Amino acid sequence: MTASTFPAEAESAAAAPYVDDEELARGLARVRRRASMVPTDKWLAIAGGVLMPLGVILVFIGWYGAAHTTRLFEEIPYLISGGLLGIVLSAIGAALYFGYWLTRLVAGERQTIELLARIEAKLDGAAIEGNGARPSGGAAASGAANGTFVATRTGSMFHRPDCPVVADRPQSELRTVKLPATGMAPCKLCGPLD
Repeated sequence: MTASTFPAEAESAAAAPYVDDEELARGLARVRRRASMVPTDKWLAIAGGVLMPLGVILVFIGWYGAAHTTRLFEEIPYLISGGLLGIVLSAIGAALYFGYWLTRLVAGERQTIELLARIEAKLDGAAIEGNGARPSGGAAASGAANGTFVATRTGSMFHRPDCPVVADRPQSELRTVKLPATGMAPCKLCGPLD
Protein backbone atom coordinates (compact mmCIF):
# COMPACT_ATOMS: atom_id res chain seq x y z
CA MET A 1 0.00 0.00 0.00
CA THR A 2 1.36 3.39 -0.91
CA ALA A 3 0.83 6.66 0.88
CA SER A 4 -1.00 8.13 -2.10
CA THR A 5 -3.75 5.48 -2.17
CA PHE A 6 -4.39 5.33 1.57
CA PRO A 7 -6.15 8.71 2.05
CA ALA A 8 -8.48 8.10 -0.89
CA GLU A 9 -9.52 4.71 0.52
CA ALA A 10 -10.05 6.23 3.97
CA GLU A 11 -12.26 9.00 2.56
CA SER A 12 -14.40 6.57 0.56
CA ALA A 13 -14.79 4.26 3.57
CA ALA A 14 -15.67 7.15 5.89
CA ALA A 15 -18.38 8.59 3.61
CA ALA A 16 -21.72 7.07 4.62
CA PRO A 17 -24.35 6.58 1.93
CA TYR A 18 -27.50 8.66 2.23
CA VAL A 19 -30.52 6.62 3.29
CA ASP A 20 -33.87 8.11 2.36
CA ASP A 21 -37.13 7.50 4.20
CA GLU A 22 -38.48 5.01 1.69
CA GLU A 23 -35.38 2.83 1.88
CA LEU A 24 -35.50 2.94 5.67
CA ALA A 25 -39.19 1.96 5.64
CA ARG A 26 -38.46 -0.99 3.31
CA GLY A 27 -35.66 -2.16 5.60
CA LEU A 28 -37.88 -1.96 8.66
CA ALA A 29 -40.63 -3.88 6.85
CA ARG A 30 -38.13 -6.67 6.05
CA VAL A 31 -37.06 -6.85 9.69
CA ARG A 32 -40.69 -6.97 10.85
CA ARG A 33 -41.50 -9.77 8.39
CA ARG A 34 -38.48 -11.76 9.56
CA ALA A 35 -39.41 -11.28 13.20
CA SER A 36 -43.02 -12.29 12.60
CA MET A 37 -41.98 -15.51 10.82
CA VAL A 38 -40.33 -16.91 13.95
CA PRO A 39 -43.04 -18.29 16.23
CA THR A 40 -40.72 -18.82 19.18
CA ASP A 41 -43.27 -20.17 21.63
CA LYS A 42 -44.60 -22.72 19.12
CA TRP A 43 -41.12 -23.97 18.29
CA LEU A 44 -40.27 -24.29 21.97
CA ALA A 45 -43.43 -26.31 22.60
CA ILE A 46 -42.85 -28.58 19.59
CA ALA A 47 -39.16 -29.17 20.34
CA GLY A 48 -39.84 -29.81 24.02
CA GLY A 49 -42.76 -32.09 23.21
CA VAL A 50 -40.61 -34.15 20.81
CA LEU A 51 -37.32 -34.30 22.74
CA MET A 52 -38.73 -35.34 26.12
CA PRO A 53 -40.54 -38.49 24.88
CA LEU A 54 -37.65 -39.27 22.53
CA GLY A 55 -35.26 -39.17 25.49
CA VAL A 56 -37.50 -41.47 27.52
CA ILE A 57 -37.67 -43.91 24.59
CA LEU A 58 -33.88 -43.89 24.25
CA VAL A 59 -33.47 -44.55 27.98
CA PHE A 60 -35.88 -47.50 27.67
CA ILE A 61 -34.01 -48.86 24.61
CA GLY A 62 -30.70 -48.52 26.48
CA TRP A 63 -32.10 -50.36 29.47
CA TYR A 64 -33.64 -53.07 27.31
CA GLY A 65 -30.41 -53.66 25.38
CA ALA A 66 -28.28 -53.73 28.51
CA ALA A 67 -30.73 -55.99 30.37
CA HIS A 68 -30.85 -58.61 27.65
CA THR A 69 -27.14 -59.28 27.35
CA THR A 70 -24.89 -61.10 29.77
CA ARG A 71 -21.57 -59.56 28.78
CA LEU A 72 -20.43 -56.35 30.38
CA PHE A 73 -18.66 -55.02 27.28
CA GLU A 74 -21.99 -55.26 25.38
CA GLU A 75 -23.94 -53.46 28.13
CA ILE A 76 -21.76 -50.34 28.22
CA PRO A 77 -22.56 -49.11 24.66
CA TYR A 78 -26.28 -49.48 25.36
CA LEU A 79 -25.99 -47.49 28.56
CA ILE A 80 -23.89 -44.75 26.97
CA SER A 81 -25.75 -44.36 23.68
CA GLY A 82 -29.23 -45.07 24.98
CA GLY A 83 -29.20 -44.11 28.63
CA LEU A 84 -27.00 -41.02 28.73
CA LEU A 85 -28.18 -39.64 25.39
CA GLY A 86 -31.79 -40.22 26.45
CA ILE A 87 -31.26 -38.41 29.74
CA VAL A 88 -29.61 -35.46 27.97
CA LEU A 89 -32.40 -35.23 25.38
CA SER A 90 -35.06 -35.41 28.10
CA ALA A 91 -33.34 -32.63 30.05
CA ILE A 92 -33.05 -30.42 26.95
CA GLY A 93 -36.70 -31.10 26.07
CA ALA A 94 -37.78 -30.23 29.60
CA ALA A 95 -35.78 -26.98 29.47
CA LEU A 96 -37.36 -26.06 26.12
CA TYR A 97 -40.84 -26.81 27.40
CA PHE A 98 -40.11 -24.73 30.49
CA GLY A 99 -39.08 -21.88 28.15
CA TYR A 100 -42.39 -22.29 26.33
CA TRP A 101 -44.24 -22.07 29.63
CA LEU A 102 -42.33 -18.89 30.56
CA THR A 103 -43.14 -17.22 27.23
CA ARG A 104 -46.84 -18.02 27.71
CA LEU A 105 -46.68 -16.64 31.25
CA VAL A 106 -45.03 -13.40 30.11
CA ALA A 107 -47.51 -13.00 27.24
CA GLY A 108 -50.42 -13.41 29.67
CA GLU A 109 -48.94 -10.85 32.05
CA ARG A 110 -48.46 -8.36 29.19
CA GLN A 111 -52.07 -8.77 28.10
CA THR A 112 -53.25 -8.24 31.68
CA ILE A 113 -51.14 -5.11 32.09
CA GLU A 114 -52.34 -3.68 28.76
CA LEU A 115 -55.96 -4.38 29.72
CA LEU A 116 -55.53 -2.74 33.12
CA ALA A 117 -53.86 0.28 31.51
CA ARG A 118 -56.79 0.68 29.09
CA ILE A 119 -59.29 0.38 31.95
CA GLU A 120 -57.37 2.94 34.00
CA ALA A 121 -57.23 5.35 31.07
CA LYS A 122 -60.98 5.02 30.53
CA LEU A 123 -61.70 5.54 34.23
CA ASP A 124 -59.44 8.59 34.38
CA GLY A 125 -61.08 10.03 31.28
CA ALA A 126 -64.57 9.42 32.68
CA ALA A 127 -63.68 10.94 36.04
CA ILE A 128 -62.16 14.07 34.49
CA GLU A 129 -65.16 14.49 32.15
CA GLY A 130 -67.60 13.88 35.01
CA ASN A 131 -66.39 16.27 37.70
CA GLY A 132 -63.15 17.85 36.55
CA ALA A 133 -61.05 16.11 39.22
CA ARG A 134 -59.34 12.80 39.80
CA PRO A 135 -61.49 9.99 41.18
CA SER A 136 -59.68 9.86 44.54
CA GLY A 137 -61.31 13.18 45.56
CA GLY A 138 -60.21 15.66 48.20
CA ALA A 139 -58.00 18.73 48.11
CA ALA A 140 -54.90 16.64 47.63
CA ALA A 141 -56.24 15.01 44.48
CA SER A 142 -57.54 18.22 42.97
CA GLY A 143 -54.24 19.94 43.73
CA ALA A 144 -52.36 17.09 42.07
CA ALA A 145 -54.67 17.26 39.03
CA ASN A 146 -53.93 20.98 38.65
CA GLY A 147 -50.16 20.38 38.89
CA THR A 148 -49.87 22.03 42.33
CA PHE A 149 -47.67 20.26 44.81
CA VAL A 150 -45.91 21.17 48.05
CA ALA A 151 -42.33 21.12 49.23
CA THR A 152 -40.51 22.06 52.38
CA ARG A 153 -38.93 25.53 52.48
CA THR A 154 -35.43 24.25 51.66
CA GLY A 155 -36.31 20.86 50.13
CA SER A 156 -35.39 19.74 46.64
CA MET A 157 -38.30 17.28 46.27
CA PHE A 158 -41.97 18.04 45.66
CA HIS A 159 -44.77 16.00 47.22
CA ARG A 160 -48.51 15.52 47.07
CA PRO A 161 -50.22 17.47 49.85
CA ASP A 162 -51.28 14.20 51.50
CA CYS A 163 -47.74 12.70 51.44
CA PRO A 164 -46.68 11.40 54.88
CA VAL A 165 -43.47 13.45 54.63
CA VAL A 166 -45.34 16.79 54.57
CA ALA A 167 -48.86 15.95 55.81
CA ASP A 168 -48.26 16.78 59.50
CA ARG A 169 -46.17 19.89 58.93
CA PRO A 170 -47.62 23.35 59.50
CA GLN A 171 -48.31 25.48 56.41
CA SER A 172 -45.58 27.93 57.48
CA GLU A 173 -42.93 25.25 56.80
CA LEU A 174 -44.27 24.42 53.33
CA ARG A 175 -44.24 26.15 49.96
CA THR A 176 -46.41 25.57 46.91
CA VAL A 177 -44.76 24.12 43.80
CA LYS A 178 -46.29 24.26 40.33
CA LEU A 179 -45.18 22.08 37.44
CA PRO A 180 -42.80 22.15 35.73
CA ALA A 181 -40.65 22.32 38.86
CA THR A 182 -37.18 23.04 37.58
CA GLY A 183 -34.37 21.73 39.75
CA MET A 184 -36.71 19.60 41.84
CA ALA A 185 -37.32 15.85 41.87
CA PRO A 186 -40.59 14.04 42.61
CA CYS A 187 -40.94 12.28 45.95
CA LYS A 188 -40.32 8.54 45.71
CA LEU A 189 -42.69 7.81 48.58
CA CYS A 190 -45.92 9.41 47.33
CA GLY A 191 -45.10 9.42 43.59
CA PRO A 192 -46.77 12.75 42.70
CA LEU A 193 -46.44 12.24 38.95
CA ASP A 194 -47.96 8.75 38.91
